[in-house]
Amino acid sequence: MTTIAPPQDMTREQLFSKAACLTLSIHRVGFSRKTKVAIRSKADQKLVKRTKWIIDCPEYRAILRLDAKAKRDCEQFKLPANVGRGMMLVAADDLMEVYKVLDEYQMQRLVLIDRFCEVYPDQKIKASERLKDLYVETEYPTLAEVRDKFHVDIQFLTFDLPGFLQNVNRTLAEREREKMTETFKGYGEEIRTGLREMLQGLVNHLLEALNPSEPGRPKTLRATALKNLTEFVTSFDRRNVTNDDELNKLVTQLHTTLDGLTPSGLRKDVQFQDIVRTSLQSVKHQLAEIVVPRGTRRILTSQEDL
Repeated sequence: MTTIAPPQDMTREQLFSKAACLTLSIHRVGFSRKTKVAIRSKADQKLVKRTKWIIDCPEYRAILRLDAKAKRDCEQFKLPANVGRGMMLVAADDLMEVYKVLDEYQMQRLVLIDRFCEVYPDQKIKASERLKDLYVETEYPTLAEVRDKFHVDIQFLTFDLPGFLQNVNRTLAEREREKMTETFKGYGEEIRTGLREMLQGLVNHLLEALNPSEPGRPKTLRATALKNLTEFVTSFDRRNVTNDDELNKLVTQLHTTLDGLTPSGLRKDVQFQDIVRTSLQSVKHQLAEIVVPRGTRRILTSQEDL
């Protein structure tokens, strides 16, 4: 087995020259409330949560779906480092694309918010009819309050707290600098290991799809298995912020194998399936040598108002 030299820890300066820390906080008014309706059960009622929806309409659910989609769209740019809730590291080369995604999301959200606000007064009337004695007028915010609650906060953070504290207290600044150094000590390894694990999973998935379930009877090759691996390969240069040469060699090998390949073409060409399978097996064995278990850690926190 090849001996792998341990990666060097990335400094804060090295990391943030190639990546940025994005915080995405999505705010909206909530329409679930606690209720004291008893549940017919012998269970301890203190252990049973009872809630009611005071507003439930397609216009509000459309906003919820769009918010969920925005998070998924941002996740595709996320580097595999656990920096905290509502926060993610994004490769510098992906920042403009992230801006485009978030700008489009905010424009679409404004349209949906307008539609919801148009129907909100009528929805209150319908709610009173549906909830009957559980309807409480004071639980409903005004239309102005509803509009004010819907907003999105987007920030790209820097970590220069020690520099700021230097002007306040030199001892405190040095203490914070030491803590921050320790915080960033393992980021390089975490990102490197995460990308290797991602590729390992994608390679295994496509291999599983290409291996016949019974002799002479191939499995159904779904387009997503090839699509996801191809997307990883084509985006790797932007995401390789740790300059992982070992993984880059494997990605280059896969790029040669997958270049111009389509799901339909792969399904039809049984002989080429063998070529792809051989290349994937080679990459799989090499990945097994460089992928090592990693610990999990939670470093920074950010609260989302949802």
